[in-house]
Amino acid sequence: MTMRLSTAQMQYDALSMMRMRQGEISKYQQQIASGVKLTRGADDPTGIADVQHLDHALASLGQFDRNSTLLGDRLRQQEGALADAGDLLQRARELAVQAGNGALSDSDRHAIVVELRGLRESMLQIANRDDGRGRQLFAGTQDGVKPFTSGAGNVSYLGNDGQNLVDVAPDTALADTDAGSRVFMNIPTGDGISRARAAAGNTGSGVLESAQITSSTTWNGSTLQLRFPSAGNYEVVDGSGNPLSPPVAGSFTPGQPISAQGVQFVVSGTPAAGDSFTVERSPSQDIFATLKNLADALDQPGNSAADVARRANALRAGQEDLAGAQQHLLDIRAETGIRMSNLDSADAMRSASNVAMTEMLSGLRDTDLADAISKLQYNMTALDAAQRMMARLQSSSLFDKL
Repeated sequence: MTMRLSTAQMQYDALSMMRMRQGEISKYQQQIASGVKLTRGADDPTGIADVQHLDHALASLGQFDRNSTLLGDRLRQQEGALADAGDLLQRARELAVQAGNGALSDSDRHAIVVELRGLRESMLQIANRDDGRGRQLFAGTQDGVKPFTSGAGNVSYLGNDGQNLVDVAPDTALADTDAGSRVFMNIPTGDGISRARAAAGNTGSGVLESAQITSSTTWNGSTLQLRFPSAGNYEVVDGSGNPLSPPVAGSFTPGQPISAQGVQFVVSGTPAAGDSFTVERSPSQDIFATLKNLADALDQPGNSAADVARRANALRAGQEDLAGAQQHLLDIRAETGIRMSNLDSADAMRSASNVAMTEMLSGLRDTDLADAISKLQYNMTALDAAQRMMARLQSSSLFDKL
């Protein structure tokens, strides 16, 4: 069997080869000019799918970046607000110590009261700070509301107790700023476990020097009251006024410890008949009330023994509550610092992922210039050879063989 190749077939094959080479040359020229080697799904269907997946992942990282920036700003502003609030409390504690000087006159104490009330107003301004973007720092999850308002001598909280979670990395969400109810309103009084107070209506010169829980197993958190049926006698009763079993009562000696059911009272001075001192489980109180109560107590004039005792009891209670509030803010600052540290870790993790995915995307999509130039040169050489062959075919004739 003899195979014959016509001149027309040879010309067709040569033209097909030239068109293929021209297509390859155009493709590599475009890749070199644009820097992108994947422009159509037909180029590499699997590669295009991988590129789209990586593009989506990188876009998500970009959103995480924006979330992290916003959260970081808000947490830093919360930390600053808490530091400023702590400074105010420190100044209030200094004023309370100063107010304990027995040589001060009523006018001297009033000057201290004026500053304490100014500190309270400054605390209210701190509690109502926003983040510079129109969102309150301490309103919980409730936007568009000023969280704290003052009226009739009290401060009310209009926010909620919620706390937003912000996505800052894949499978990582961190808490936003704390609700104002937790930061400023619900602060344990006393030592955080128990609170001891002199009754507001006491008329004697008795001063509560201390009231300590000596046995947490014996004291079950119930209210105990040290009261004085007469000036020289005391008894300890429960929160309902009922005598204990066995009874705890006797003759009063100033400064002598009085123990009952795991609690030890120490009272100096001379309590009057009907005076009382109470220990109870520590209730919560807002920071504004703590400052107000201290200022109001110091603003009461008088220098009698009963007045001096009343102020001493108020100062002791106020200093204890201020110390507790200051520690409360320090604890929240520490928690804020932990969140900021976790945010830094998430930022580092996200940055590493961004670099790795960007490199993968570049490997899939970006043009390898050295490879593309080499292939372009190869196809241009092949096209030139095909063009020369085509020229020879077109010029050839059987008459050349005669």
